[in-house]
Amino acid sequence: MNAGKSLRRVLMVWFLVGFVAGIRPGSARSDSLRDRMIAQAKNEKQFIVGGPSGDNFRDELVGFKKLYPFITIKVFTGNSADVTNRVFAEAQAGKLSIDMVASSSESLELIAKGDLLTKMEYPHLKDFQAGTQPRSGAYVQGFLNPRVQGIYNTDLVPPGEVPKSWEDMLDPKWNGKTMLSRTAEDIPAHLAYLWREGDKLNWDRAFDFFRKLEKQKPIIARGARGGTQRVAAGEAAILWFISVGPAGRLAAMGAPMGLVAFPKFTGTFRSYGILKGARNPASSWLFIDYLTSPEGQFEYTEVISAKVPVNKKAKVGKLGRWMVAQGATVENTVAMDAEVAFDEKIIKKSEDFFLKLIGIK
Repeated sequence: MNAGKSLRRVLMVWFLVGFVAGIRPGSARSDSLRDRMIAQAKNEKQFIVGGPSGDNFRDELVGFKKLYPFITIKVFTGNSADVTNRVFAEAQAGKLSIDMVASSSESLELIAKGDLLTKMEYPHLKDFQAGTQPRSGAYVQGFLNPRVQGIYNTDLVPPGEVPKSWEDMLDPKWNGKTMLSRTAEDIPAHLAYLWREGDKLNWDRAFDFFRKLEKQKPIIARGARGGTQRVAAGEAAILWFISVGPAGRLAAMGAPMGLVAFPKFTGTFRSYGILKGARNPASSWLFIDYLTSPEGQFEYTEVISAKVPVNKKAKVGKLGRWMVAQGATVENTVAMDAEVAFDEKIIKKSEDFFLKLIGIK
């Protein structure tokens, strides 16, 4: 076969793949897929989402309700570990109570590796920034989620004392004034990834850092949301290693919140996937379709959480803008590759170390 014919064949394959996948803006394929999902969702009438922001989805996502008033959002609100464990337990028992998971990319990756997710097509992904989706395609990575070095109470920490380096975080002046969330069990793996040497995770440096941090005798909070509220109330000056979302919401209501966010910190993605055997897959699909749209990306970062939209056509909402103004920028975030960094052994190693360090295990 000559080079000209070979090139034409490749181009034809690309065209056909694009046509079949429905990735062209306004294509009949995209519209037909969405119409079919709407028709099915009118019969389902509801879906159940599990994740940390479940109640916010139900109560505050006005744009989705206007588009699909016939769909009721029901929720199981829990942290990433609780939701993941529930999914595996129910899948093993053959009795799923959740249709879709909205959680960290680590959680969705574990669920995907358990072969518990339904791979589906989402038309808006054509507008997403390159490199933001898992190679498996089993779930959607919707928003960049910076995991900053910490959040602090601006009434208790003057501007000149805000930590600016890893060494500043370990200063003895913070002894008895800080907090750690129980849900930071994945952070040792984050730091091992951030400080990796080539492809090798730097566990020694990560573990040594946490041992030194633990000497501050931080208060242990049960979760990110509760811990953030306690810092806002002045119970502790700083909450180390936390996602920005809850702090952004409190700051928008006038709470004295600031970020500890210096040169490099890790970030994952707020991710979404539909479970195999879900009773309401079409309603769940429409929800993810909305969250990946420019309108959904804006609304999420406007009223629900301080995250970074990854749809290139989306504007950043006020919560996201607060986060960026505080120093949590895309340029400073080392986005973690969940498929590489978070297999079950890595997560277990991180969790075992952290839980033992804070006296839970």
